[in-house]
Amino acid sequence: MNTAVAIVPWGDVIEDYLAPIGLTVRQLAEEMSGGWLFGYVEALQQAGWAPLVLAPSSSVRQPERLIHAATGAPIWLVPGRSCESIQNRNLRALRQWITTPLRAFREVLLQERCRTLIVQDYERPQFDALAALGRSLRVPVFATFQGGDRTLSGLEGLVRGRSVASAAGLIIAASAERERVQALYRPAHVADIPNPIDIYEWQPSSRSEARSVLGLADGPFIAVTHGRIDVHRKGLDVLLAAWTGPGELILIGSGQDRERLAAMVAGRSDVRWIDSYTNDRSLIRRWLCAADVYVSASRIEGMPVAPLEAMACGLPVIGSTAQGLRDILEGDGPSGGLLFPSENVAALSAAISRLRDDPALRSRLGDGARRLVEQRFSVPTVSRALDALLQPRQR
Repeated sequence: MNTAVAIVPWGDVIEDYLAPIGLTVRQLAEEMSGGWLFGYVEALQQAGWAPLVLAPSSSVRQPERLIHAATGAPIWLVPGRSCESIQNRNLRALRQWITTPLRAFREVLLQERCRTLIVQDYERPQFDALAALGRSLRVPVFATFQGGDRTLSGLEGLVRGRSVASAAGLIIAASAERERVQALYRPAHVADIPNPIDIYEWQPSSRSEARSVLGLADGPFIAVTHGRIDVHRKGLDVLLAAWTGPGELILIGSGQDRERLAAMVAGRSDVRWIDSYTNDRSLIRRWLCAADVYVSASRIEGMPVAPLEAMACGLPVIGSTAQGLRDILEGDGPSGGLLFPSENVAALSAAISRLRDDPALRSRLGDGARRLVEQRFSVPTVSRALDALLQPRQR
């Protein structure tokens, strides 16, 4: 029997993530795939583990077990309450510790015979609570970094060091975050393992054919970005200020800032916003293959998956120096794009113009992007790395 490992995604309840993009827990199970969460599921399955997703939910009154359609992995929902409306950070942290459904978590872990726990982000009270639960069950607890890079309240600071010290390991692909954590907490073990990409699903195809299917003209320069609509975090204000044409900027996604973005793009004929969070990966892949360049202007990132999807499709990336992005585009291997200083509108505009005017450079960087993803970010590569991290502590 494969060893079960539970993965706990971000949020006091899973709806904190799903509601802003207009999805339900049923759609999570039936329609969603990819991303860091289900990328981990696939990578662990390939390594012979039996992963499951475990999350508090405001939509259930008792534990409920669903099956993820794309991978067959169980998704356990346990009753939970959101604390997002609490403004005082210390009070919010206290409520998060108190309301984390540890009894329900414990029951599921025992029922599924989970021998390992992986938690999204360590800089949050739920991690503290689950680290304590892991100690009581003698189950190793790991945490993966996906962008939560600071302690948000003084109360958390009183316990976070012990929580991190008790963890079996932290999975941090962003070099700046590894340095911060090493200096602040001195954890026992930190692993540099990126988020995985299915290179067989995300791969290049004919640009002309993709444009034809989408009803796009073959000639104009097109830049694209996709994902959650969070204006500040994703730097969408910077991107819109830097985009001056000629050509068209395509924004794909929805989220909590959709009304703000609607006002920002109103009246702009050079920007097209597809206001929906789509689970149709073939449609996203077609847009990526139709574009000339991918742009990520984020102020804050962990180890983003969206640019990796673009790179796997052979698309050069223009990325900010936000951590995670610079770890993708810098290094000794092939370059997959250009970096610009985060929040620097003029530098981003110059990078866009450079790639607009140089098709040969776009082609060279796009080829390098694909090779880079194949070498470092493929599911088999990440699968081996995760197995090597978890195995000595379990099997």
